[in-house]
Amino acid sequence: MNVELINKNEVKLLFTTWSQAASVCYDSTIKNPDAIGKHCMKSGHFSGSRGTYFIFKITDCPRYVIDQMVRHEVGVFKNVQSFRYVNKDSFGYEIPAEIKNNEELLNKYKKHMEDTVALYDEIQNYIVDSGKSKERANEQARYVLPMATYSAVCIGFTIEALIHYMNMRLCTRTEDVHRQIAIKMRDAVLEVMPGLSEYLVPQCDRLLYCPEARGGCGKYPNKERIKELITMGEWNEKIH
Repeated sequence: MNVELINKNEVKLLFTTWSQAASVCYDSTIKNPDAIGKHCMKSGHFSGSRGTYFIFKITDCPRYVIDQMVRHEVGVFKNVQSFRYVNKDSFGYEIPAEIKNNEELLNKYKKHMEDTVALYDEIQNYIVDSGKSKERANEQARYVLPMATYSAVCIGFTIEALIHYMNMRLCTRTEDVHRQIAIKMRDAVLEVMPGLSEYLVPQCDRLLYCPEARGGCGKYPNKERIKELITMGEWNEKIH
């Protein structure tokens, strides 16, 4: 899996651009180019930031993870690799982590993928030999491609949307491969904007409690436990 932040120079100017946009609200004078933007971020005033996107090019990524990523809508744009226009006759694929130590099962899995490639090629060749276009052949052959097939996506987030994405996808309950990609995305951002580290975290680190309905990793208590502590009068002792 490869992750590249493709507009680093634009991202570096986030707070400057944000300051320029937000300064009109109070007719503020911009003495420090980043100051207003940083103040807006701390106060949750994001309207001036929504013209800047963090744009990631992600390759060698399982298609099922891309399907999960594109569910994020607000403040997000995406362009996904087309299996209609891109030939996948030698596709790479993800291997389930839980079968890697089972040689017999792993070999069956790889054989299944080899058979899939062969069938994909057979369908392609049949369609082309029938006088149809290569595009049509790709379109028809893609029916057999598994969810584990490596694909690519270019996806952009406003800072507001990126914070929400990281809050969701850095959580330990996120599917392992998707969480690995989220970590790579976060690290790519922090290389150019290290000041965002306190925001690009699992949501429990921002809320200081676990909001997961099905139980979390145990790092923080859930909201019901916090209510119990307050009711029992123990909360003040816990925080002082």
